Amino acid sequence: MKYTIEIGKIVEGALKHDQIKVINYTKQLISKLEQDNEVRAANKFTKLLTAQSETTLSAMDMRKNIAIPLDSESRTVLADIIYPDKNKTSVILSKENKNNLNNFILSYKNADRLNSMGIGVSNTLLLYGPPGCGKTKCAYLIARELNLPLVIARLDSLISSYLGTTAKNIRALFEFAQKIPCVLFLDEFDAVAKARDDSNELGELKRVVNSLLQNVDAMSNDSLLIAATNHDKLLDSAVWRRFEYKLKIELPDTNAILEMIDLFTRNAHNLSTKEKMELATALTNLSGANVEEILIKAIRKAVIHDRKVEKIDYYDELFSFKGIIPQNCSCERMLLKIKANFLRACNDKVFSYQVIANILNCSKTTISKLIKEADEI
Repeated sequence: MKYTIEIGKIVEGALKHDQIKVINYTKQLISKLEQDNEVRAANKFTKLLTAQSETTLSAMDMRKNIAIPLDSESRTVLADIIYPDKNKTSVILSKENKNNLNNFILSYKNADRLNSMGIGVSNTLLLYGPPGCGKTKCAYLIARELNLPLVIARLDSLISSYLGTTAKNIRALFEFAQKIPCVLFLDEFDAVAKARDDSNELGELKRVVNSLLQNVDAMSNDSLLIAATNHDKLLDSAVWRRFEYKLKIELPDTNAILEMIDLFTRNAHNLSTKEKMELATALTNLSGANVEEILIKAIRKAVIHDRKVEKIDYYDELFSFKGIIPQNCSCERMLLKIKANFLRACNDKVFSYQVIANILNCSKTTISKLIKEADEI
């Protein structure tokens, strides 16, 4: 049976006399019917909504039926909402991460088939790994691919200094996320899901984790929850069990770095395929955010000095980022030796003496002497 998620939510809302949930999921159902060219069915549900709300189809907008919950003490909103028409985020991932993320998206897109087979849908996803590797962007991408609003929890509002308020805020946020078709996203997840056996934590945090677990358990199987953390080892073991799908977002591989180079340098410097591979090798073991920072800084520096971006600019930013240049070092020979040995250490098969000489704008003989001097020390 098709549209099981929407129909299930509509029935659930009706049984609980939750008109907002019924209206929002009926609009979601209409949208899907229209996409499948089920015009008669879409028109029928539209007329039902129009009769109820006395609005026209063109005026129908899910946003009119959304009241974001507030913190009871500060009166600040507990979440931000990014709607599909405003979600333009893309992310560059390694091939393995890309495939795993796509499997999660396809699972939800094929919810009707999976439910009909009694298998069910993976509706909880935990993203973890080093900072700057695209976990937050992955949440945006999932929401965009599923054409759903992304509800991003605001930790500054969610976590309260008042006893018991944080748990109430968590409950209010989960209840809100089940009233509308959306993806609920909890970033910096360790802030509310830290291990309860941590002797340094107060009892209040343990109550917060208990509340979080209860709300995840009470969440409908048709709702989507994504959490992200840089500190997976801090998470409570019971929290791990609540997430059916876990995905470690690792540092970008060479192909992903090459994509980033194409993305960020295409209008600045026409690097050859070989030069891109060399640069990608030098940028290995950096996060996507670090790679972006280095490339953009190099381009920005050239622009503000009103000159063309050169290949060496990218490497100079890398040297600066890695902190390999001693402060107040004015000896050109010493600087050249440090840079040459750094590149050689990256990969001596890729960075031959000639390649290093081309990058640093000097002769192959000079590079050979400098590297041999270092080897003799």
